[in-house]
Amino acid sequence: MILWSTKYTDNILINDKHWSVSKLPAIENGRLKFNGMTAAWWFDGNKMHEPIILDEMDFEVIKNGKKGKLVPKKKVTDYRFFGSPEKYRVNIIDEDNDFRFELTPWNDFLQKHRFKENHYTKKYSYNIMKIYGMKLKGVIEGEKVKGTGYFQRVNVNAPAAPWYWGLVHCESGSFIHYFNPFIGPQIFRTKKKQRSKLDFGDISLSGSILFYHKETDTEFNFRTKSVKVKHHFEDDVPVFIVTGDDEEKRIRMVLKAYSRAHWRFQQPRKYGMKSILYYNEYPATLLDFEFEKKDGTLIVKKEDLGKTCANFEHTWGKMF
Repeated sequence: MILWSTKYTDNILINDKHWSVSKLPAIENGRLKFNGMTAAWWFDGNKMHEPIILDEMDFEVIKNGKKGKLVPKKKVTDYRFFGSPEKYRVNIIDEDNDFRFELTPWNDFLQKHRFKENHYTKKYSYNIMKIYGMKLKGVIEGEKVKGTGYFQRVNVNAPAAPWYWGLVHCESGSFIHYFNPFIGPQIFRTKKKQRSKLDFGDISLSGSILFYHKETDTEFNFRTKSVKVKHHFEDDVPVFIVTGDDEEKRIRMVLKAYSRAHWRFQQPRKYGMKSILYYNEYPATLLDFEFEKKDGTLIVKKEDLGKTCANFEHTWGKMF
């Protein structure tokens, strides 16, 4: 996982590293230039390495028709994202790391570039561009690898509330995705430990589940009131149960983490409260899955999806 980021703030701690924006984003000679940070982490099959990168640097974004590139500018490193929808490349290369990846089209539904924006109020808003899935191949320290990739670019102008998020890539070409921002006692959590007495009473702000079934080339969506996300712990790792149920269909899946990457973001107190957000990412195994249309015309089980790989997030605290 690699993250290129900037934030309009004078004072923030990422883990224990202090950062403040040194210059605002600006267009210069047709190029977007800004100051920010690059962060990266990876799971090697046995151990989570976090972070392998957490550095401040300047960036340039260059666009030429459908081609473009994001260029973090730091000597003796290459953290670029570049290419076009036909082939994107991601490099994570420095004196300690050598990751080189290529992302190419998978199927028409997954590789589509989707853009969405929403204005909560006249002041607060967000927008997102995402690619649900592409085929991935590459090299890690000289060893060839292959798999799948996901990409998103997010702009947010709003306080950050906690959320649950996850996705599953399926060998069959099917795809599962959920998102559930919420408020409740967890906004007062300030510690990194996964178990907390404040982990209850979530009040959902919105919720969505998307299931794309490749065999029928059909997209099924579940909206806020029908979406439930619950979790418990087994072997000191979280297990998430995500369900959706409406008049026409139902869905249920169980995801179990097998490692954890966590990041702490802290800004100065505001309104007398700590402004701390913990971002937790979990590579996960899909333990169970079932989807059915209530008229009986379609039932999909876990074994119908082929090999799967999953990832989910759980954040707590708040950032304003």
